Amino acid sequence: MDNGAEKEYDLPMIQVDEFLDWYNYRADGSGPAVYMINKTYNIGPFLSRKDYIPFDKILNFEVSEYSFRD
Repeated sequence: MDNGAEKEYDLPMIQVDEFLDWYNYRADGSGPAVYMINKTYNIGPFLSRKDYIPFDKILNFEVSEYSFRD
């Protein structure tokens, strides 16, 4: 984020792909100004928790892919 804050998410690849599509469309000037991530962990007493990430606050991002082992 442009204020120095860093956020980290553990997302399935389909949602990573959706984020990348949103980011690329937004970089080309179309699409919503924010991307919403529905948090499914640590929701406590809430019915849901959502993070809204504004495009104009993103300086960079990293995608690290891993695989599960049985």
